[in-house]
Amino acid sequence: MRLPIQLQLLGGMLVVLLAAIGLSTGSAAYVSYQHARQVQEENLRRTVKTLLESAFPLTQRVLEQMRGLSGAEFVLLDPAGRVRFGTVELGISAQEAVNRFPLAEGMDWLDAKDRLDLGDQVYSGCRIRVPARFGTDPPGSLVVLYREDRWTADARRAVWPAILAGAGAALLAAAAATLLARRIVRPIHQLCDRTVAIANGQRHPMPVPGRNDELQDLVFAINRMTEQLQTYEAQIRQQERLRTLDQLGAGMAHQLRNAATGARMAIQLHQRSCPPSADLETLSVALAQLQQMESYLQRFLAAPEWWAEPKTLVDLDQLAEEAVGMVRPACAHAQISLHFRHPETPLLVQAQKALLREVIVNLLWNAIRAVQRGSHTPYIEIKLDLAPSAPDSPQQALLEVKDNGPGPAPAIRDRLFEPFVSDRPEGTGLGLFMAQRVVEAHGGKIGWKREGEETCFFVYFPLASREPNHGASFDRG
Repeated sequence: MRLPIQLQLLGGMLVVLLAAIGLSTGSAAYVSYQHARQVQEENLRRTVKTLLESAFPLTQRVLEQMRGLSGAEFVLLDPAGRVRFGTVELGISAQEAVNRFPLAEGMDWLDAKDRLDLGDQVYSGCRIRVPARFGTDPPGSLVVLYREDRWTADARRAVWPAILAGAGAALLAAAAATLLARRIVRPIHQLCDRTVAIANGQRHPMPVPGRNDELQDLVFAINRMTEQLQTYEAQIRQQERLRTLDQLGAGMAHQLRNAATGARMAIQLHQRSCPPSADLETLSVALAQLQQMESYLQRFLAAPEWWAEPKTLVDLDQLAEEAVGMVRPACAHAQISLHFRHPETPLLVQAQKALLREVIVNLLWNAIRAVQRGSHTPYIEIKLDLAPSAPDSPQQALLEVKDNGPGPAPAIRDRLFEPFVSDRPEGTGLGLFMAQRVVEAHGGKIGWKREGEETCFFVYFPLASREPNHGASFDRG
């Protein structure tokens, strides 16, 4: 059986509150009732005491006046039990009944009461001995009768305020409990709806309530969970896209490798069969590009073994010169000024030469595409030098590739090194992602910055020891 939280909260609070209010109201009503009876009895005691201790005779007029003051009925009996005076008429049976009342002495007469039924009214009464006074009033007895309905009505009037106050408190408590339960349950319902929405794929955060309590903490936790789910979902999508790219690219790479191998062999045959000419340098560059393409496709097909290849001692100046040579014809064709500032001292690193050369080539091609998008006098500058460092810090090489293009689009500037992020319609968004992986695998760091009208991509490489004690060969290209 489903029992909503609102009913659980409301039921528990109401039971406790109503029980407390009922006990306090009952206690107050009982005290008020007893107090009212005591006040009535005390007033009646004073009236009777005044009658018994007064110096004036007990006449009909005196009894009527005392009835008006006390609300009681008085009947004066002679020693024979006959009525001398009275404020109420008594029949024969009533006279016999009051004569059977115990005759009380002193002021304890109210402790023992008898009932007298006169038909239309019921009285509580008692009989008190009246001695002879001043030698004129004969001894007798005084019957005091008090209407029970009036006695009860006076007591009820004293009780009603406590009962009404208790009822009002119960209503206020019920209203307060209902509002409090709704105030607590409403955010819970919202949280429930939000979790269902998150399960259905809606990942926007939930508004944080202004109340500083556990529900606010729960909202923060749900929003953090939503952000983590967004991150995990994005990572899964990227992994799926990369997996799909690997599956599709494997077949394409195999075909492209065969085509690149055929083109390379055709150029080599052409070089052997034709005499040297002015186009020899251009053919050499084309041959180097094809060899680079073939090597890259071969590594793509054997992707898991990329990172297991041994590292060699590489001269960064020679490596950067090779990369510049690969893109120089493209710069000349597009009328882009390309400058290479060589380092003053040799810079040697432990690296996989082919992978590191692809990083530099990738940065140069990005610069070429950038300056072609709006620069009037396009230029690219590649600079290689020793990076400034603290005296006790390891020395690093710094490679900078600058261009005067417009720079990355603002929408992707913070995500340039993420996979599939590109501001070009034909771009795949994998170049900088792979470049970062290669640089970090070599213990380096890659980044970019915008300086005035120039965009600068920089790469830090840790320098290797020049002593041949690492078991690595020296490759100068």
